[in-house]
Amino acid sequence: MEHIAHHKVEGVDVFCLTDGGLEFPPKIFPGVEEQRRETLLKDAGLTGVQTVFNCYVLRFSDGRIAMVDTGCGAEFGEKGGRMRRLLSWLGILPEYVSRIIFTHLHSDHCGGAVTGDELTFPNAEITLHVREALHWSGKASVAGRLLDRVSSVRTVRGGDDLGDGITVWSLPGHTPGHIGLRLGDLALVGDVVHSEALQLPDPATRPIYDEDPDLAIQSCNLALNAIVDDGLVWSGCHMLGPEKFARLERQGRGFTRMSL
Repeated sequence: MEHIAHHKVEGVDVFCLTDGGLEFPPKIFPGVEEQRRETLLKDAGLTGVQTVFNCYVLRFSDGRIAMVDTGCGAEFGEKGGRMRRLLSWLGILPEYVSRIIFTHLHSDHCGGAVTGDELTFPNAEITLHVREALHWSGKASVAGRLLDRVSSVRTVRGGDDLGDGITVWSLPGHTPGHIGLRLGDLALVGDVVHSEALQLPDPATRPIYDEDPDLAIQSCNLALNAIVDDGLVWSGCHMLGPEKFARLERQGRGFTRMSL
């Protein structure tokens, strides 16, 4: 099915849904000189710094449904908003979702959780890092509106066991409470990488969206090295292409993505 990729791990069906996408202007990566940017993009078969908005569905063996992020919803107009339709392709109604684990609360990750003034997933418990909840609570943003409306919020810290074999992986820097998740040999790494073409060759390349760029570099290196060293399958919220689950190999001072 278009815009949906599937991977099974520890008896859990993991689906990656692509909610939309756009092209970043060059200013998003100010540390990359024009000539190097053009060379890296050409090597990757790209003409611009393209990105997509991925979120995930976890279907457990007993039929329970959880999500990891919710896409951007209406936040980017026609550039996004496909998530509800993609869920229907999987036979999932919004009320079936019992938990949403947020990697962080930027609008391209939580915008899909709010439809107008209502919660898109009325029965879902919200799970996020305690620092992320504190950072966004009360703010005039989609994240603030979401936190104002939900009745069930679970805050967690790095290393916490979420049940069903899922462990919280603290990867701060992009936002104060940015997290990844570990499930068996699968790592969902959120936004440690926004552009594989620009950042995998040099993980010190960071977008302007990082709250703490130095800490984000540390988290990015931690995640990418662990994926290689532990032989993990990984997926990121801005991973391009139809194959949303991959492996990594070291290449020079950086990394290269490898198909499963």
